[in-house]
Amino acid sequence: MPSSGFSFGQPTAAAAAPPAFTFGFGNDKPASAPRLSLGPQAPIPPPASKSITQSNASTEFESLTRELIRPLVELNDHINNLTSKENKINSTRIVVAGDQSHGKTSLLEALSGIDLPRGEGIQTRVPLILQLRAATSGDEYATIRLESSSSEDEAERISFCDIGSKVREYTQKAAGDGKDIRDEPIELKIYRIDQDDLTLVDLPGITRVALNDQAGGDGRKLEKMILDMCKKYMAPEQSILLNVVSAMVDFSTSASLQLSRELDPTGDRTMICVTKVDQHKEDGLSDKIHSAIDMMKLDPEHVFAVRNRSQQENNDQVPLNEVQDLEKRMLDKISQDGDVGYGLGVGSLSKQLVKIQYEQIVHTLPRTRAAIREQIEELESSMDKLGEPVGDARACRSKVMHSIESSISELQDEVLGRTSSAPVSDGITGASFEFELTIEDFEAERKKSLKNTNIETIQDVGGYKFTLMIHPNRKEKAEDANASVGAYLRVNFPKDNSVASMALSYEFTVSSGEKYFSRKIDKEFTKSNQDWGSHEFISAADADNIKGSTTFQINVFVEKLVLKKQEKNTDDYQSIMLCAQLNKLQDDFVSSLDKLYSNHYFFSSNFRKKLQHEVSACRGGVGLPGAVGPHVPVNILKTLRQKLPIVVAAYRDGVQKAVLQKVDKLVDRHFESKLYPKLNVLIIDSCKSLVTQQASILVKQHELILEWEESVCSSNHYFMDTIKSIRSIIADTENDRPSYLKHLSEASIKLMSNEDQRIVDMQIEIFAYWKLMKKRVADYMIMSTHSVMVNKPINIMLKPALLEATMSHGDTEIVRLLSPDSTIVRRRNDISRRLGRLLKARSSLEEWDEKAQLL
Repeated sequence: MPSSGFSFGQPTAAAAAPPAFTFGFGNDKPASAPRLSLGPQAPIPPPASKSITQSNASTEFESLTRELIRPLVELNDHINNLTSKENKINSTRIVVAGDQSHGKTSLLEALSGIDLPRGEGIQTRVPLILQLRAATSGDEYATIRLESSSSEDEAERISFCDIGSKVREYTQKAAGDGKDIRDEPIELKIYRIDQDDLTLVDLPGITRVALNDQAGGDGRKLEKMILDMCKKYMAPEQSILLNVVSAMVDFSTSASLQLSRELDPTGDRTMICVTKVDQHKEDGLSDKIHSAIDMMKLDPEHVFAVRNRSQQENNDQVPLNEVQDLEKRMLDKISQDGDVGYGLGVGSLSKQLVKIQYEQIVHTLPRTRAAIREQIEELESSMDKLGEPVGDARACRSKVMHSIESSISELQDEVLGRTSSAPVSDGITGASFEFELTIEDFEAERKKSLKNTNIETIQDVGGYKFTLMIHPNRKEKAEDANASVGAYLRVNFPKDNSVASMALSYEFTVSSGEKYFSRKIDKEFTKSNQDWGSHEFISAADADNIKGSTTFQINVFVEKLVLKKQEKNTDDYQSIMLCAQLNKLQDDFVSSLDKLYSNHYFFSSNFRKKLQHEVSACRGGVGLPGAVGPHVPVNILKTLRQKLPIVVAAYRDGVQKAVLQKVDKLVDRHFESKLYPKLNVLIIDSCKSLVTQQASILVKQHELILEWEESVCSSNHYFMDTIKSIRSIIADTENDRPSYLKHLSEASIKLMSNEDQRIVDMQIEIFAYWKLMKKRVADYMIMSTHSVMVNKPINIMLKPALLEATMSHGDTEIVRLLSPDSTIVRRRNDISRRLGRLLKARSSLEEWDEKAQLL
């Protein structure tokens, strides 16, 4: 059966209708940018009256709070706690920010009904997550813990009178003994009778005045630290920005309001609470507040004026309930002339915060759910890349054996030209597969479904996630007539961003009893278009006749996968097969031999003069006229051979380097060097040792081959064939000669002396023998190199050498070899912890889905 996701539906009743809650299967698609006032999307009663002289909340709203808002706020806080370290995941927060001494602490005391730490300078040095909850059992108490603690169950239960000292104690644990601020939140949960269910994040007051043990006494540095912390909590679009501003100051100078305008230019998420209104003795406070509303484009329902407990009342320890009476009497006078156009009083503010908090959670929960799902997928992919934890010695030996065999097999295939360093297949093109989704009671599902309701099932094929999504009823509103059934296919590409598009052909089919429907589709999926299907896979009329269990099936065939063009690798040479590298080295070697002495060289005037010099040195010896001693051409060939060792060594070194680099690359992949560095080093060292050993053997063989060439002899007819060919060209008077023979002809040779004619013959013979020797040296060097450096080590010697290097160790050592680097262990543990928290968050959302459907 498919797993179903939950999200909030969109009620369609008119605004005047009683509150209704529509829940269903969610499509988890990211919502648009959040707004505090969601209109018909948030099915809750009208806001409480702005005047504290009127009822703060209707019975309807109180019922809603008891039945839904409390568990929804608890869910949101739980998700916030579990995802607090995930930068990509944000859920609803009411962030309380303000300049120092603007009354932020007094406001929070009024909202919570408890006394918070007070004193000179910054008292809030870490974010304080203040969770306010109505006590259902009549027992009033508080719990406190560091948010970074491993479990919410670790919270310490405390009494209200201990809150001040405990907050200081936990602040010291989180931020140290000094006065510096730190982003290590404290979670304080208050259970109080008649308390509104709210969660507030209290941030340090913004100031430029630093004590000696705050930011090194640097006020500007302290201000930047506080502003950076405020930005972190205020920037996410899910955050509600409650700015606390004293009535005694020019609002335009408020650092928190300036920050809110920067982070929320439209004012959709911004609220203002004007404090100390009793201390504003001059006229014009209302105009001042309205000017701020207009300047920041704020909803008047998001602006409140309150009376705080004054400093003298703090000193006199005036109870909070008496302060509330003082506020009521003062604000009653303000509202005598009618509606002031903004909210009045802490009680009214509290009810409005509850409403806005609920609206924002409703609006952002689908986005949070989608972000959690994506982060789980990303972390699972990262965990897969980190490999499995080390097993016992037997498992380790099995893994090593498999890695040795797979790497040598690929290396052998590389030599034979049967594979490539890169996979020859993308692993998905040509794939054909099917999967299905069964809805047990299709008729019941259609009754409760709307357009945005979908049921889905997922299948992973070749690293790609294919999702079959069925919309049982695509009607817009609950009161509308039944609509068609939609069927869609979604393809999620890998996160490496390498895929440009994927062409698919697929067929939807559905069977229910004797009824059968089918539809074929051909589409190209891209990053921007990953969902394709049919809005009317089954017509409304046909769908209404489907009863009971219904099975949807999809058959998919991947026709083509198009990858994005990657930047050209600077080491492209290493990406081609080893056989191609060796072949290129052979061609380069032969070319280098040819370039040692060109054909022109042997028939040049310089070479001729060199021969004349050698001949004149031994003229007059025994022999017929024009005869030349046999040692002359032998000495000349010896001179020519002097450059051969250099060219041979360059070829040999190139082959050694190519083999080592290819081995290194394959070992890195098959033995997962990043995961198992100790094993990788051992394997690489063993391979290098073997190849170096073979290179030493090859040096001696090459020296021997070159030594053979000192004996100038051959039975190969190629020598005489070349001589005949050259003489035939010289004798040919009709066809063009090669440029290096242009100056020679039978006529010109006849005019030469016996000695000069013999030198011409010697030129031809030395040229012919050099060509023969080049061919012989090239063949011998290439064959010996391939045998000693490629064939023998790769096909015969490498596997036994690697087995000896690894399997000869005891159990303890073999396990140590496969122990990952400490950074990998830490990374795996970190991902595992994060995954655990995200999976808990997902599970909590799934449990909420079930409860919400009952509501």
